[in-house]
Amino acid sequence: MNSNSRRSSGPLRPLLSVVVPARDSGPWIGEALESILNQEIRDLEVLVVDNGSTDGTAGVVDEIMSGDHRVRRIKSAARSAGSARNVGVESATGEYLVFADSDDIVPDGAYRAMLDSIRSSGSDMVIGDHLKFSATRTWSPTHRWYPFDSARSGLRPDEAPTLLAGRPCWNRMFRRSFWDAAGRRFPEVQSVEDIEPMTRAFVEARSIDVVPNCVYLYRDRGDTTSLSVRADASVTVRYLEQERACAALVHDHPVLRAQHGEIVLDADGWAHLHRYLSTNPTDENIAAVGRATAALLAVIPLDGLDHVAPVRRTLWQLALLGEWSAARSFVLRTSGGSEIDRLAAWVDAVALVHRSDENGARALAVEGLVPAFVNGAEGISAEWFADRLPAIDAVELASTGTLLPDAMIAALRSPDRSVVPTVSALRHVVPLVIDRVDASTQGLVIGGPADVRGLNVSGAVELTGPGGASSFALAADGSRWRAELTEDAIAPGRHWVSVSFDGVEGSFPVVTARMPLPPVGHELPMQPLADRKDGWRFLVNRRALRRRGIRGVLRSVGRKAR
Repeated sequence: MNSNSRRSSGPLRPLLSVVVPARDSGPWIGEALESILNQEIRDLEVLVVDNGSTDGTAGVVDEIMSGDHRVRRIKSAARSAGSARNVGVESATGEYLVFADSDDIVPDGAYRAMLDSIRSSGSDMVIGDHLKFSATRTWSPTHRWYPFDSARSGLRPDEAPTLLAGRPCWNRMFRRSFWDAAGRRFPEVQSVEDIEPMTRAFVEARSIDVVPNCVYLYRDRGDTTSLSVRADASVTVRYLEQERACAALVHDHPVLRAQHGEIVLDADGWAHLHRYLSTNPTDENIAAVGRATAALLAVIPLDGLDHVAPVRRTLWQLALLGEWSAARSFVLRTSGGSEIDRLAAWVDAVALVHRSDENGARALAVEGLVPAFVNGAEGISAEWFADRLPAIDAVELASTGTLLPDAMIAALRSPDRSVVPTVSALRHVVPLVIDRVDASTQGLVIGGPADVRGLNVSGAVELTGPGGASSFALAADGSRWRAELTEDAIAPGRHWVSVSFDGVEGSFPVVTARMPLPPVGHELPMQPLADRKDGWRFLVNRRALRRRGIRGVLRSVGRKAR
């Protein structure tokens, strides 16, 4: 007896129920249903809940239904996808339950992989990997949070907390008895309806399976018709309220509570607030979002905030201070403004945070403001820095242990504000790369590429060795740099080579072009070296040899060291 005759005869329930809410999905639902019906499970039912379609969705479903009795269309007055899913679950009769959206695709073998796992393990639910796709590309949104590198079964929720980071309903399968036991339902909201019931299911599951298979393809339609990409005040407040409900669910589970805090602060929560503030909302609308944000921040752990990326941490710190106009300005200027806008945004935000939280401002300055200046201060006038930098003079800037950021810190504290754009421009040439060594009558001529982009770079090449330090003039013409090292100026021994620039505090390494440098002539006292153990640092070995027949030696020296 095949699965269709078992269904029609009545006594046996289908093995799997697939619930598909559909509203105005005519262009995509045919492909979605085809992918579901092509799964390696004959004994399934597909319940399409049509909640108010005004296009050709019903006709597409009815045509497919006429050729496959596993499909059933349910006309519903549900006002949201969550409500439509509840209607579908109430009509579903399968032993196991999955959800799919009407514009997505279920890869071949996805349901079989999840079904085999959950039936073998006896777990309450199983979760699989997924991909997103558009008309031009496909990508993985899961690699940062939870790698599906191997199959696992019977996990307790706190044994795999990173799985909580993904909370869609469509990349998992549930045992129907587990779904019904606590009366699980989707909330009656217009968007973000997945996160609370999926968090609840995850927290309450006795055991969970993971399959490494890609079990779902989520379509990015590239428009704003989906509620999930809207950023008005009501959608943002609704999201924040749902996260607050999730916070209550994980409150008594320390590992999951910490994971949920990370989701809010460094992922979903930041993304929603950033997207909302990017629309330049009015102060009145921001007030409602501010109240909902404050309520959420009051119930999630904030001890992980120090580990959040600086640009995200700045937004949260402004929110914690209630400085929503400043938060809006920071988002608008750092995400869509000019370089001057971005630098001004960092200065203003750090100065504002410093009034209430000196330690927080110090960290934001070193980890966020300083890199922004390293990457964006080039070409801006010294007058602009003289006008704006006094706002952060009181903020302590500690050494980072990294060359360019530390040089920028010194420049920000220098009375000569012209050094700031100079340091920023040096990112194009630091570390200085050497790709040519030539012999001269005096010693060695070294050089390499120098994309100084119009900057008047002047400085010195410094050799440090047994006899102390020696300095040689560095010249650059916009595309190349060069320096002549004279053997009489340095003592015998091995010398480390670095470069300094006029007005800039600190010295920077000179490195070879990731290749060893052969001798330029065995008779020459000065020999180029490459220390591959220290990042291909360039060195010079000054040998204590008498020069004999130097002109003859020079004639045998190749022009370019490789």
